[in-house]
Amino acid sequence: MATMKNETGKRILRSYYILFILIGVFVVLNLSSGGLFLAQASITNILRVGASPLIIAVPATLLLITGNIDLSVGGMCSMVAVIYAHIVGNTFTLPILASMFIVIGVGAAAGWFNGLLVAKLKITSVIATLATMSLFWGIAKVLVPQDKYSITNNMPENMMIFAKSNAILNIPPSMVVCIIAVVIFVILEKKSILGKYAIAVGGNQVAAQLAGINAQKITWIIYVLTGAMTGVAGVIRASYMNAGDMNVGTGLEVLVIIAILLGGTSFSGGKGSILKTVAAVFILVGLDKGLTLMGVPSYWSMLVNGIVFITALVIDNAMTLNEISQRRKAGINRSLSRIEKPAD
Repeated sequence: MATMKNETGKRILRSYYILFILIGVFVVLNLSSGGLFLAQASITNILRVGASPLIIAVPATLLLITGNIDLSVGGMCSMVAVIYAHIVGNTFTLPILASMFIVIGVGAAAGWFNGLLVAKLKITSVIATLATMSLFWGIAKVLVPQDKYSITNNMPENMMIFAKSNAILNIPPSMVVCIIAVVIFVILEKKSILGKYAIAVGGNQVAAQLAGINAQKITWIIYVLTGAMTGVAGVIRASYMNAGDMNVGTGLEVLVIIAILLGGTSFSGGKGSILKTVAAVFILVGLDKGLTLMGVPSYWSMLVNGIVFITALVIDNAMTLNEISQRRKAGINRSLSRIEKPAD
């Protein structure tokens, strides 16, 4: 009975540890800030700030489940924001809705290019997306006037649609978009062939291909989805600033990767959870905003993120080694069970 209770406790801890961390962090930060952290204005700000990394981290979780990564999302987000500013006001003055679809398409095209390099040309995802990160940052810089960092001329008022008053139940419009995205991608992860195949590809790509799964196609599709969602994030960040700033994506890729790993997705692929990634995003954003409320200098936030990143990597490595050890033991036990006992 005691053993069963221990196993149940361990299972609950493995399943909901990220929720316990989220609650613990928020309680500690609220007490440390004298109740300011959980005030309505602070929560609304956390939701607004968390929208961009969250909407990228959701598809990027699926991507890491396949065993691949996208380091270019920060540069891509900046590129999209600058292009969006050109389209809505600085150069073409197209309608807002049409402009959104165009730049989301630009993000999808950038994701398609990443997929081409990784899935088709077989370049390691870290190297490929590190290269495209530089490419996208460069495009953003080229499109911004010389000696400036942003495009601010002729920006229409309705560009700030995501920065306006809260939509429903004090939830910012950008977070409403995120909620819709999370629901869609959780369904894709749990109920669709795409999600199941992503796990199979990340778990063992050779075995997945032998089973008839097109690993190249699955990886490519998820890169396109990640690019499209990064396009949405670029629109949201441009809306907040009412400008196309080439620096809006700075540090975004690091925050996204930390959140995905903290949420329990394995760096080597094969397992992960979008909902746990969502919780991890709010842990990181909450830590940043909580420290700011307490008057802690911004460089301490970078230090905390670094500690969290290293901790997530250590935990991921330990869990991977433990799984490898368990598989080896299971293999040895199966081998021993097949050995016939010598006759008396």
